Amino acid sequence: MRHLLLLLIILAVPAIALASPRLQAEAPSFNFGRVAEGSKTDHTFRFQNTGDAPLVISKVRSSCGCTAALLSAKNLAPGEWGELKTTFNSKGFQGRVTKTVYVYSNDPDQPQTKFRLHGEVRKEVVVTPRRLQFKGRKDKAPFTAVINLRNDGTTQLFLSDLKTTSKELQADLTSPQVAPGESVQITIRLAPDTDKSRFAGYVTLRTSSPRTPKVRIPVTAVLSGNMQ
Repeated sequence: MRHLLLLLIILAVPAIALASPRLQAEAPSFNFGRVAEGSKTDHTFRFQNTGDAPLVISKVRSSCGCTAALLSAKNLAPGEWGELKTTFNSKGFQGRVTKTVYVYSNDPDQPQTKFRLHGEVRKEVVVTPRRLQFKGRKDKAPFTAVINLRNDGTTQLFLSDLKTTSKELQADLTSPQVAPGESVQITIRLAPDTDKSRFAGYVTLRTSSPRTPKVRIPVTAVLSGNMQ
């Protein structure tokens, strides 16, 4: 009887040693599609402990622009499900975006599990290029550049209050209204009588877009020589 008990213990040891948790994501990636810049997108990821030992979540970390929080308990028994709520704030982003949330656990095969949100952030007001630099000899004046402003929204865009923060800069606008999908041009030039060799300023204007009420274009200049 004693030998039989010892044999059962010996046979049970490998099974106990092999018992381990496993974090299995239901869907580790979420495509939020195309969203307007400044909007927020919420999504809840689900995952399960498909192992045969308790799963312990030790930490959750997210990349810039995204927040994440566990909705479920940190300890999950075998077979139990967990939930991870994520929020992506698109303010300040443009174009294709991918954000990653990292979940750390005691899963021996995958101690770090990645959950990804991806999609496209569309700005209602798109400015190209977003900054200017004038560089060269003063005797090559006039220095002129054109900025393209496109309305990527769905309603008519109205522009107003075009200003420069430096007397060395001048700016003109081709039209104060922009239809959806259309563009206008902002012509920026250096004042012909400038006597400065280096300066920095901005060209600003207001828009009717609630998400982009103001556009600010940085302008710098590095000049040499004298004006003719």
